[in-house]
Amino acid sequence: MKNIDEKILMTEEEIKQLQNKRKKLISQQKQEERKKRDRRIYEKGAVFESIFSTSKDFTKDEFYQLITFPNIKEAINQKIKKIIERREERENPNTENQEEETDTEE
Repeated sequence: MKNIDEKILMTEEEIKQLQNKRKKLISQQKQEERKKRDRRIYEKGAVFESIFSTSKDFTKDEFYQLITFPNIKEAINQKIKKIIERREERENPNTENQEEETDTEE
């Protein structure tokens, strides 16, 4: 009976260790994601400031007003869609060719 109790205790300890390891890995993953997000925000903010150098002294509200200005917002959204479409076309050029080949083989 003592042997089984010891095995149970050892197994419970292993479970605790694995749970702690899982928590640590999740925390590490979240930290890496935060770093990527921070870097992305810094880079995009720097690009914005380099294009609109006079906006460096804008407050958060002034910056938001500029970015959400209806004409600018619509123009930027259209440009974003075009960029995404071009990217998808570059990444998937063979998809259309494969579909055409399949149609001609049948």
